[in-house]
Amino acid sequence: MSQLCCKSFPDLDLNCSAADCPVRDSSGPGGSSAGRRDWTGKTRVAFKLAYLGGRYHGFQRQPNILTVESVVIDALKSLNLNPEGFCYSGRTDRGVSALGQVITFFVDEDKASLAVPRVINSKLPWDIWTWAHTPVPDNFSARYGALWREYQYVLYRPGLDLDSMQKAAKLLVGTHNFRNLSTEKRKDTTRTLMSLDVEEQSDLVVITARSDGFLWNMVRKIVTVLETVGSGEKDVNWALDLLDIKQNQGVSAAPPEGLVLKAVGYPGLEWTLDTYSKKMAQERLFREWRRQISLAKVAEEICRSML
Repeated sequence: MSQLCCKSFPDLDLNCSAADCPVRDSSGPGGSSAGRRDWTGKTRVAFKLAYLGGRYHGFQRQPNILTVESVVIDALKSLNLNPEGFCYSGRTDRGVSALGQVITFFVDEDKASLAVPRVINSKLPWDIWTWAHTPVPDNFSARYGALWREYQYVLYRPGLDLDSMQKAAKLLVGTHNFRNLSTEKRKDTTRTLMSLDVEEQSDLVVITARSDGFLWNMVRKIVTVLETVGSGEKDVNWALDLLDIKQNQGVSAAPPEGLVLKAVGYPGLEWTLDTYSKKMAQERLFREWRRQISLAKVAEEICRSML
């Protein structure tokens, strides 16, 4: 869950420098102009990107492995957009999905008319799509310009004590050292968890977390904590114990399939929504939803037969 961009991986053929994914400071919206490349004749665009993570080995591009980033870049290249300075708001792990991933890149000004969701979607597989876009300043940083990120986890676990889960969630909100609730052990592990909501929807428990930044596996470990409290295996105050880094307790991460990067917040951006792209995505998702329900019912019936 660490927030990375392609400048962290120098082996990629579309390397972005600190100028491409600039560090936020007071010089402008989301970035610094120091050391910036000359982008004359080019324009920077941002897109909201959604995907189902089941078929992909995470977002970040890797050699000879199917990832979301590699598929998106190949689609842009096939349209002769030749994206430069490709960056994104945050890496998602294998199996994790997204609704509000944000990507940015530069295109030639004379090709900007092709840099719109419905055109890009024509080159993407059914389980990856863009649905909103906006021009952004040259020094805009999808990574460092974000004010917050919001993740949602959908948990199927009937019979959990929702009240206990909500009480535990309240204890985790605020600025804390989340080292015991992440896989990251080297860098600063203090983060501000702005909100952590737990809601029940039929047999599902939906957990929504918003923070100024998430550590690797932080949300999935929080889900494990709330599920453990909700099942009665641990009491509510266990959440407080985990915030004490002197105890050095380990918590396993919940499965990635229930996690979705819901949204990323930036100051002052006005997105143009593509209603056609949203409609097409809904139709494809509905077909996949029916297929997955059928598969789940088959598994349920087989499980019953084994009793």
